[in-house]
Amino acid sequence: MLSLYLKSLEYPKLVLSAVMALLVLAVCFWPRFTFEASSDTLVVEGDEDLAYYRQVEQRFGGEEMLFLTYTPNDGELLTADTLAILAEIQQRLEGLPHVNSVFSILDAPLLDNASDNQISDPDGLRTLRSEQVDYELAKKELSHSPLYADLLVSRDAQTTAMRIGLRFDNQLESLRAQRKQLHENGQGNSAQLAAIEAQYAAEKLRYARQRADLIESVRAIRNDYQDKATLYLGGVPMIAADMIAYVKSDVMVFGWAVGLIIIVMLYLFFRRIRWVILPLFSSALTIALLIGWLGLIRQPITVVSSNALALLAIISLSFSIHLIVRYRELLLNRPEDSHSALVLETMRSKFSPCFYTALTTMVAFASLSSSDILPVEDFGWMMCVGIAFALLVSFTFFPALLLIFRRGEVGSTIAKPLAINLRLSHWARHRAHAILGVSLLLVAVTCVGLYRVSLDNRFIDYFKDDTEIRAGMQYIDEHLGGTVPFDVIVTFEPYEAEEIDKDDPFYFEEEDAFPEKYWFTPDKLLKLRELHQFIESQPQTGKVISLATLDQVARDHNDGKPLDAVQLAVVLEALPVTIREQLIDPYADPGSGEMRLSGRIKESGELFSREGMVQEIRQFGDALGLSKEDVQVTGMMVLFNNMLKQLFDSQTSTLAYVLLATLAMFALLVRSLNLALLGLLPNVLAAATVIAFMGYAGIPLDMMTITIAAISIGIGVDDAIHYLHRFKEEFDATGDVLEAVKRSHASIGRAMYFTSITIIAGFSVLAFSNFVPTIYFGLLTALAMLLAMLANLTILPALLVIHPRYRAGKRT
Repeated sequence: MLSLYLKSLEYPKLVLSAVMALLVLAVCFWPRFTFEASSDTLVVEGDEDLAYYRQVEQRFGGEEMLFLTYTPNDGELLTADTLAILAEIQQRLEGLPHVNSVFSILDAPLLDNASDNQISDPDGLRTLRSEQVDYELAKKELSHSPLYADLLVSRDAQTTAMRIGLRFDNQLESLRAQRKQLHENGQGNSAQLAAIEAQYAAEKLRYARQRADLIESVRAIRNDYQDKATLYLGGVPMIAADMIAYVKSDVMVFGWAVGLIIIVMLYLFFRRIRWVILPLFSSALTIALLIGWLGLIRQPITVVSSNALALLAIISLSFSIHLIVRYRELLLNRPEDSHSALVLETMRSKFSPCFYTALTTMVAFASLSSSDILPVEDFGWMMCVGIAFALLVSFTFFPALLLIFRRGEVGSTIAKPLAINLRLSHWARHRAHAILGVSLLLVAVTCVGLYRVSLDNRFIDYFKDDTEIRAGMQYIDEHLGGTVPFDVIVTFEPYEAEEIDKDDPFYFEEEDAFPEKYWFTPDKLLKLRELHQFIESQPQTGKVISLATLDQVARDHNDGKPLDAVQLAVVLEALPVTIREQLIDPYADPGSGEMRLSGRIKESGELFSREGMVQEIRQFGDALGLSKEDVQVTGMMVLFNNMLKQLFDSQTSTLAYVLLATLAMFALLVRSLNLALLGLLPNVLAAATVIAFMGYAGIPLDMMTITIAAISIGIGVDDAIHYLHRFKEEFDATGDVLEAVKRSHASIGRAMYFTSITIIAGFSVLAFSNFVPTIYFGLLTALAMLLAMLANLTILPALLVIHPRYRAGKRT
């Protein structure tokens, strides 16, 4: 197999032609490559809570919302000019495609401004659009009413918010339902499911583009009024869209910056243009092939899987640097060999370690594919495919192009020793026990740091203080009741029509248009009110709306007293259908026996445990006599927390698999289980140290940083494989462990150093991103590279030095 491969390199132009043909084919599919900005990327596909959330949406008419705040420059909200502008903005928003509804203070029924007929007559209810409205009375009601304050109007009556309901995509929902049904019926391999999956993927892409375009259109309308007021846009759909927009921008902007730094570093290390061109072209070609593949199968990039491109550049660059260092080493030591002989020997000697490096790294990333979180699964298999491309390019394009170049010259930096490698080599050979002692201390410190790692993170922390989206989220938190929505569903006995007593004096068969009114009883409202007040009293909770809110409004109009059963039935019967649809239907469904409390979380407040909050709500419901099954918490807050928890569980559950598979790869390469264990242990410690650092630094595990463990192991194992492969060769040649370590540091250690420093410098640039997870990803990847290098140039050789098998060898 290897001899056949080396034989093919005798025809470098033919090999290059084949690779270029593959590139042309990939480029054809680039237009189909896209980024996905759907909020579906923030949840777990198949999560039971997600299915329940969608049921709640269907039952209570929930829809994805955007919030547009408006604070006039003159500070006066209820003036004719300001209301005219608000009406104009609302009309423009309603005219946008895919906007289902827009609700503003212009549509809010003003109970204190009602006519003598009060709410029993729809024409008796006034809004700010009506004539003869008392603006002072309206201002007081809007800013103090439990129904409107902190929801439509801030307490200081200077800011209002429009709720923009986004239209559901019926086609997407239909495909999602069909897909779910086929999976549940066990038809996962059927042609019908394959067809539905393809339609679903295409529809999701179309929907994501449509949603991103809609948000941009809303922003464009907002921008037209920036000279008249301060306007902010908020809502989960915007957060999801902005997250992918930041990632997309980072890929474009920082891709060039990272590339420029890598160019500088490669030239400083090797002082030859060819050693800059070859690694860069190899990395670019690898990424181009992956993008083409993703376009071919119509697989979008998400916030999580966007890391695949950067990591693929690391791995491809690592392959190239190891090949360069080996070629230069042969060029120095075998000056009599021809150029082609040097290239072929380079590829022959590095094929085995690079092949096993690719396999072990793929094993680490394959563990992500066991997650139920679709973007993380995608990230896992994308990396596996990308690594295969990197290996292919490194052993076809790289040697073929190098063969076309003329023979290299012995540069001045080839034989020059690296001071840091000399120092690390000395420590490993003569301070092995001290290194292992420090390592044991590091194990203890790491265990404490791992215990401190948290999953508690917030959307607002994903963005820097000076970004528009963070400013908007913070403003909405402070003035309009919070940013991230959640629902609490309380279940009572469902309404049954036959239970109605038709002898009740308040029952009129011909006029009873709302017989369900008998289901709404004071005892239900009392329990709901107490639960409502408990939730609203939590420091992280903003505005909460439920029937308890309406009950409070009724009390305000009934001398502070609650309505009894008779009064409640009369009021509910008197409500016009339009008002009932706005104020009752979104918060109660007598047919299912459910009442809904709709709340929002203040993202800018103190950090808190979302899972702890859910448990506290259920425990309080239990104290009210409601079972835990009768109190369910749902919404994006819960779904996002479930996603992080599921990802953490899947990573910890597959850790043993990753370690065992990696150990097996090591053992196959070095033909020794003991040696494989020695190679694995330092890298497990390095990976754990990165995670522990996050615990000490207060960096929570989120959908990007939670993959750092797999990344650290993948990167560290690469270095260990190269080091052990070279060490084994040197020990077989000398029989002296100290000499073998010394030579390994001088040769493969050089490549490890060049690779690590180049990537550390390049990825540190990501610290200037506006998207905080990208900053953490860049810096933690750089830290992982540093720790992996140090572990494999200190702890690993120290273990080899004290190992009985090698200590028994000849020593000089």
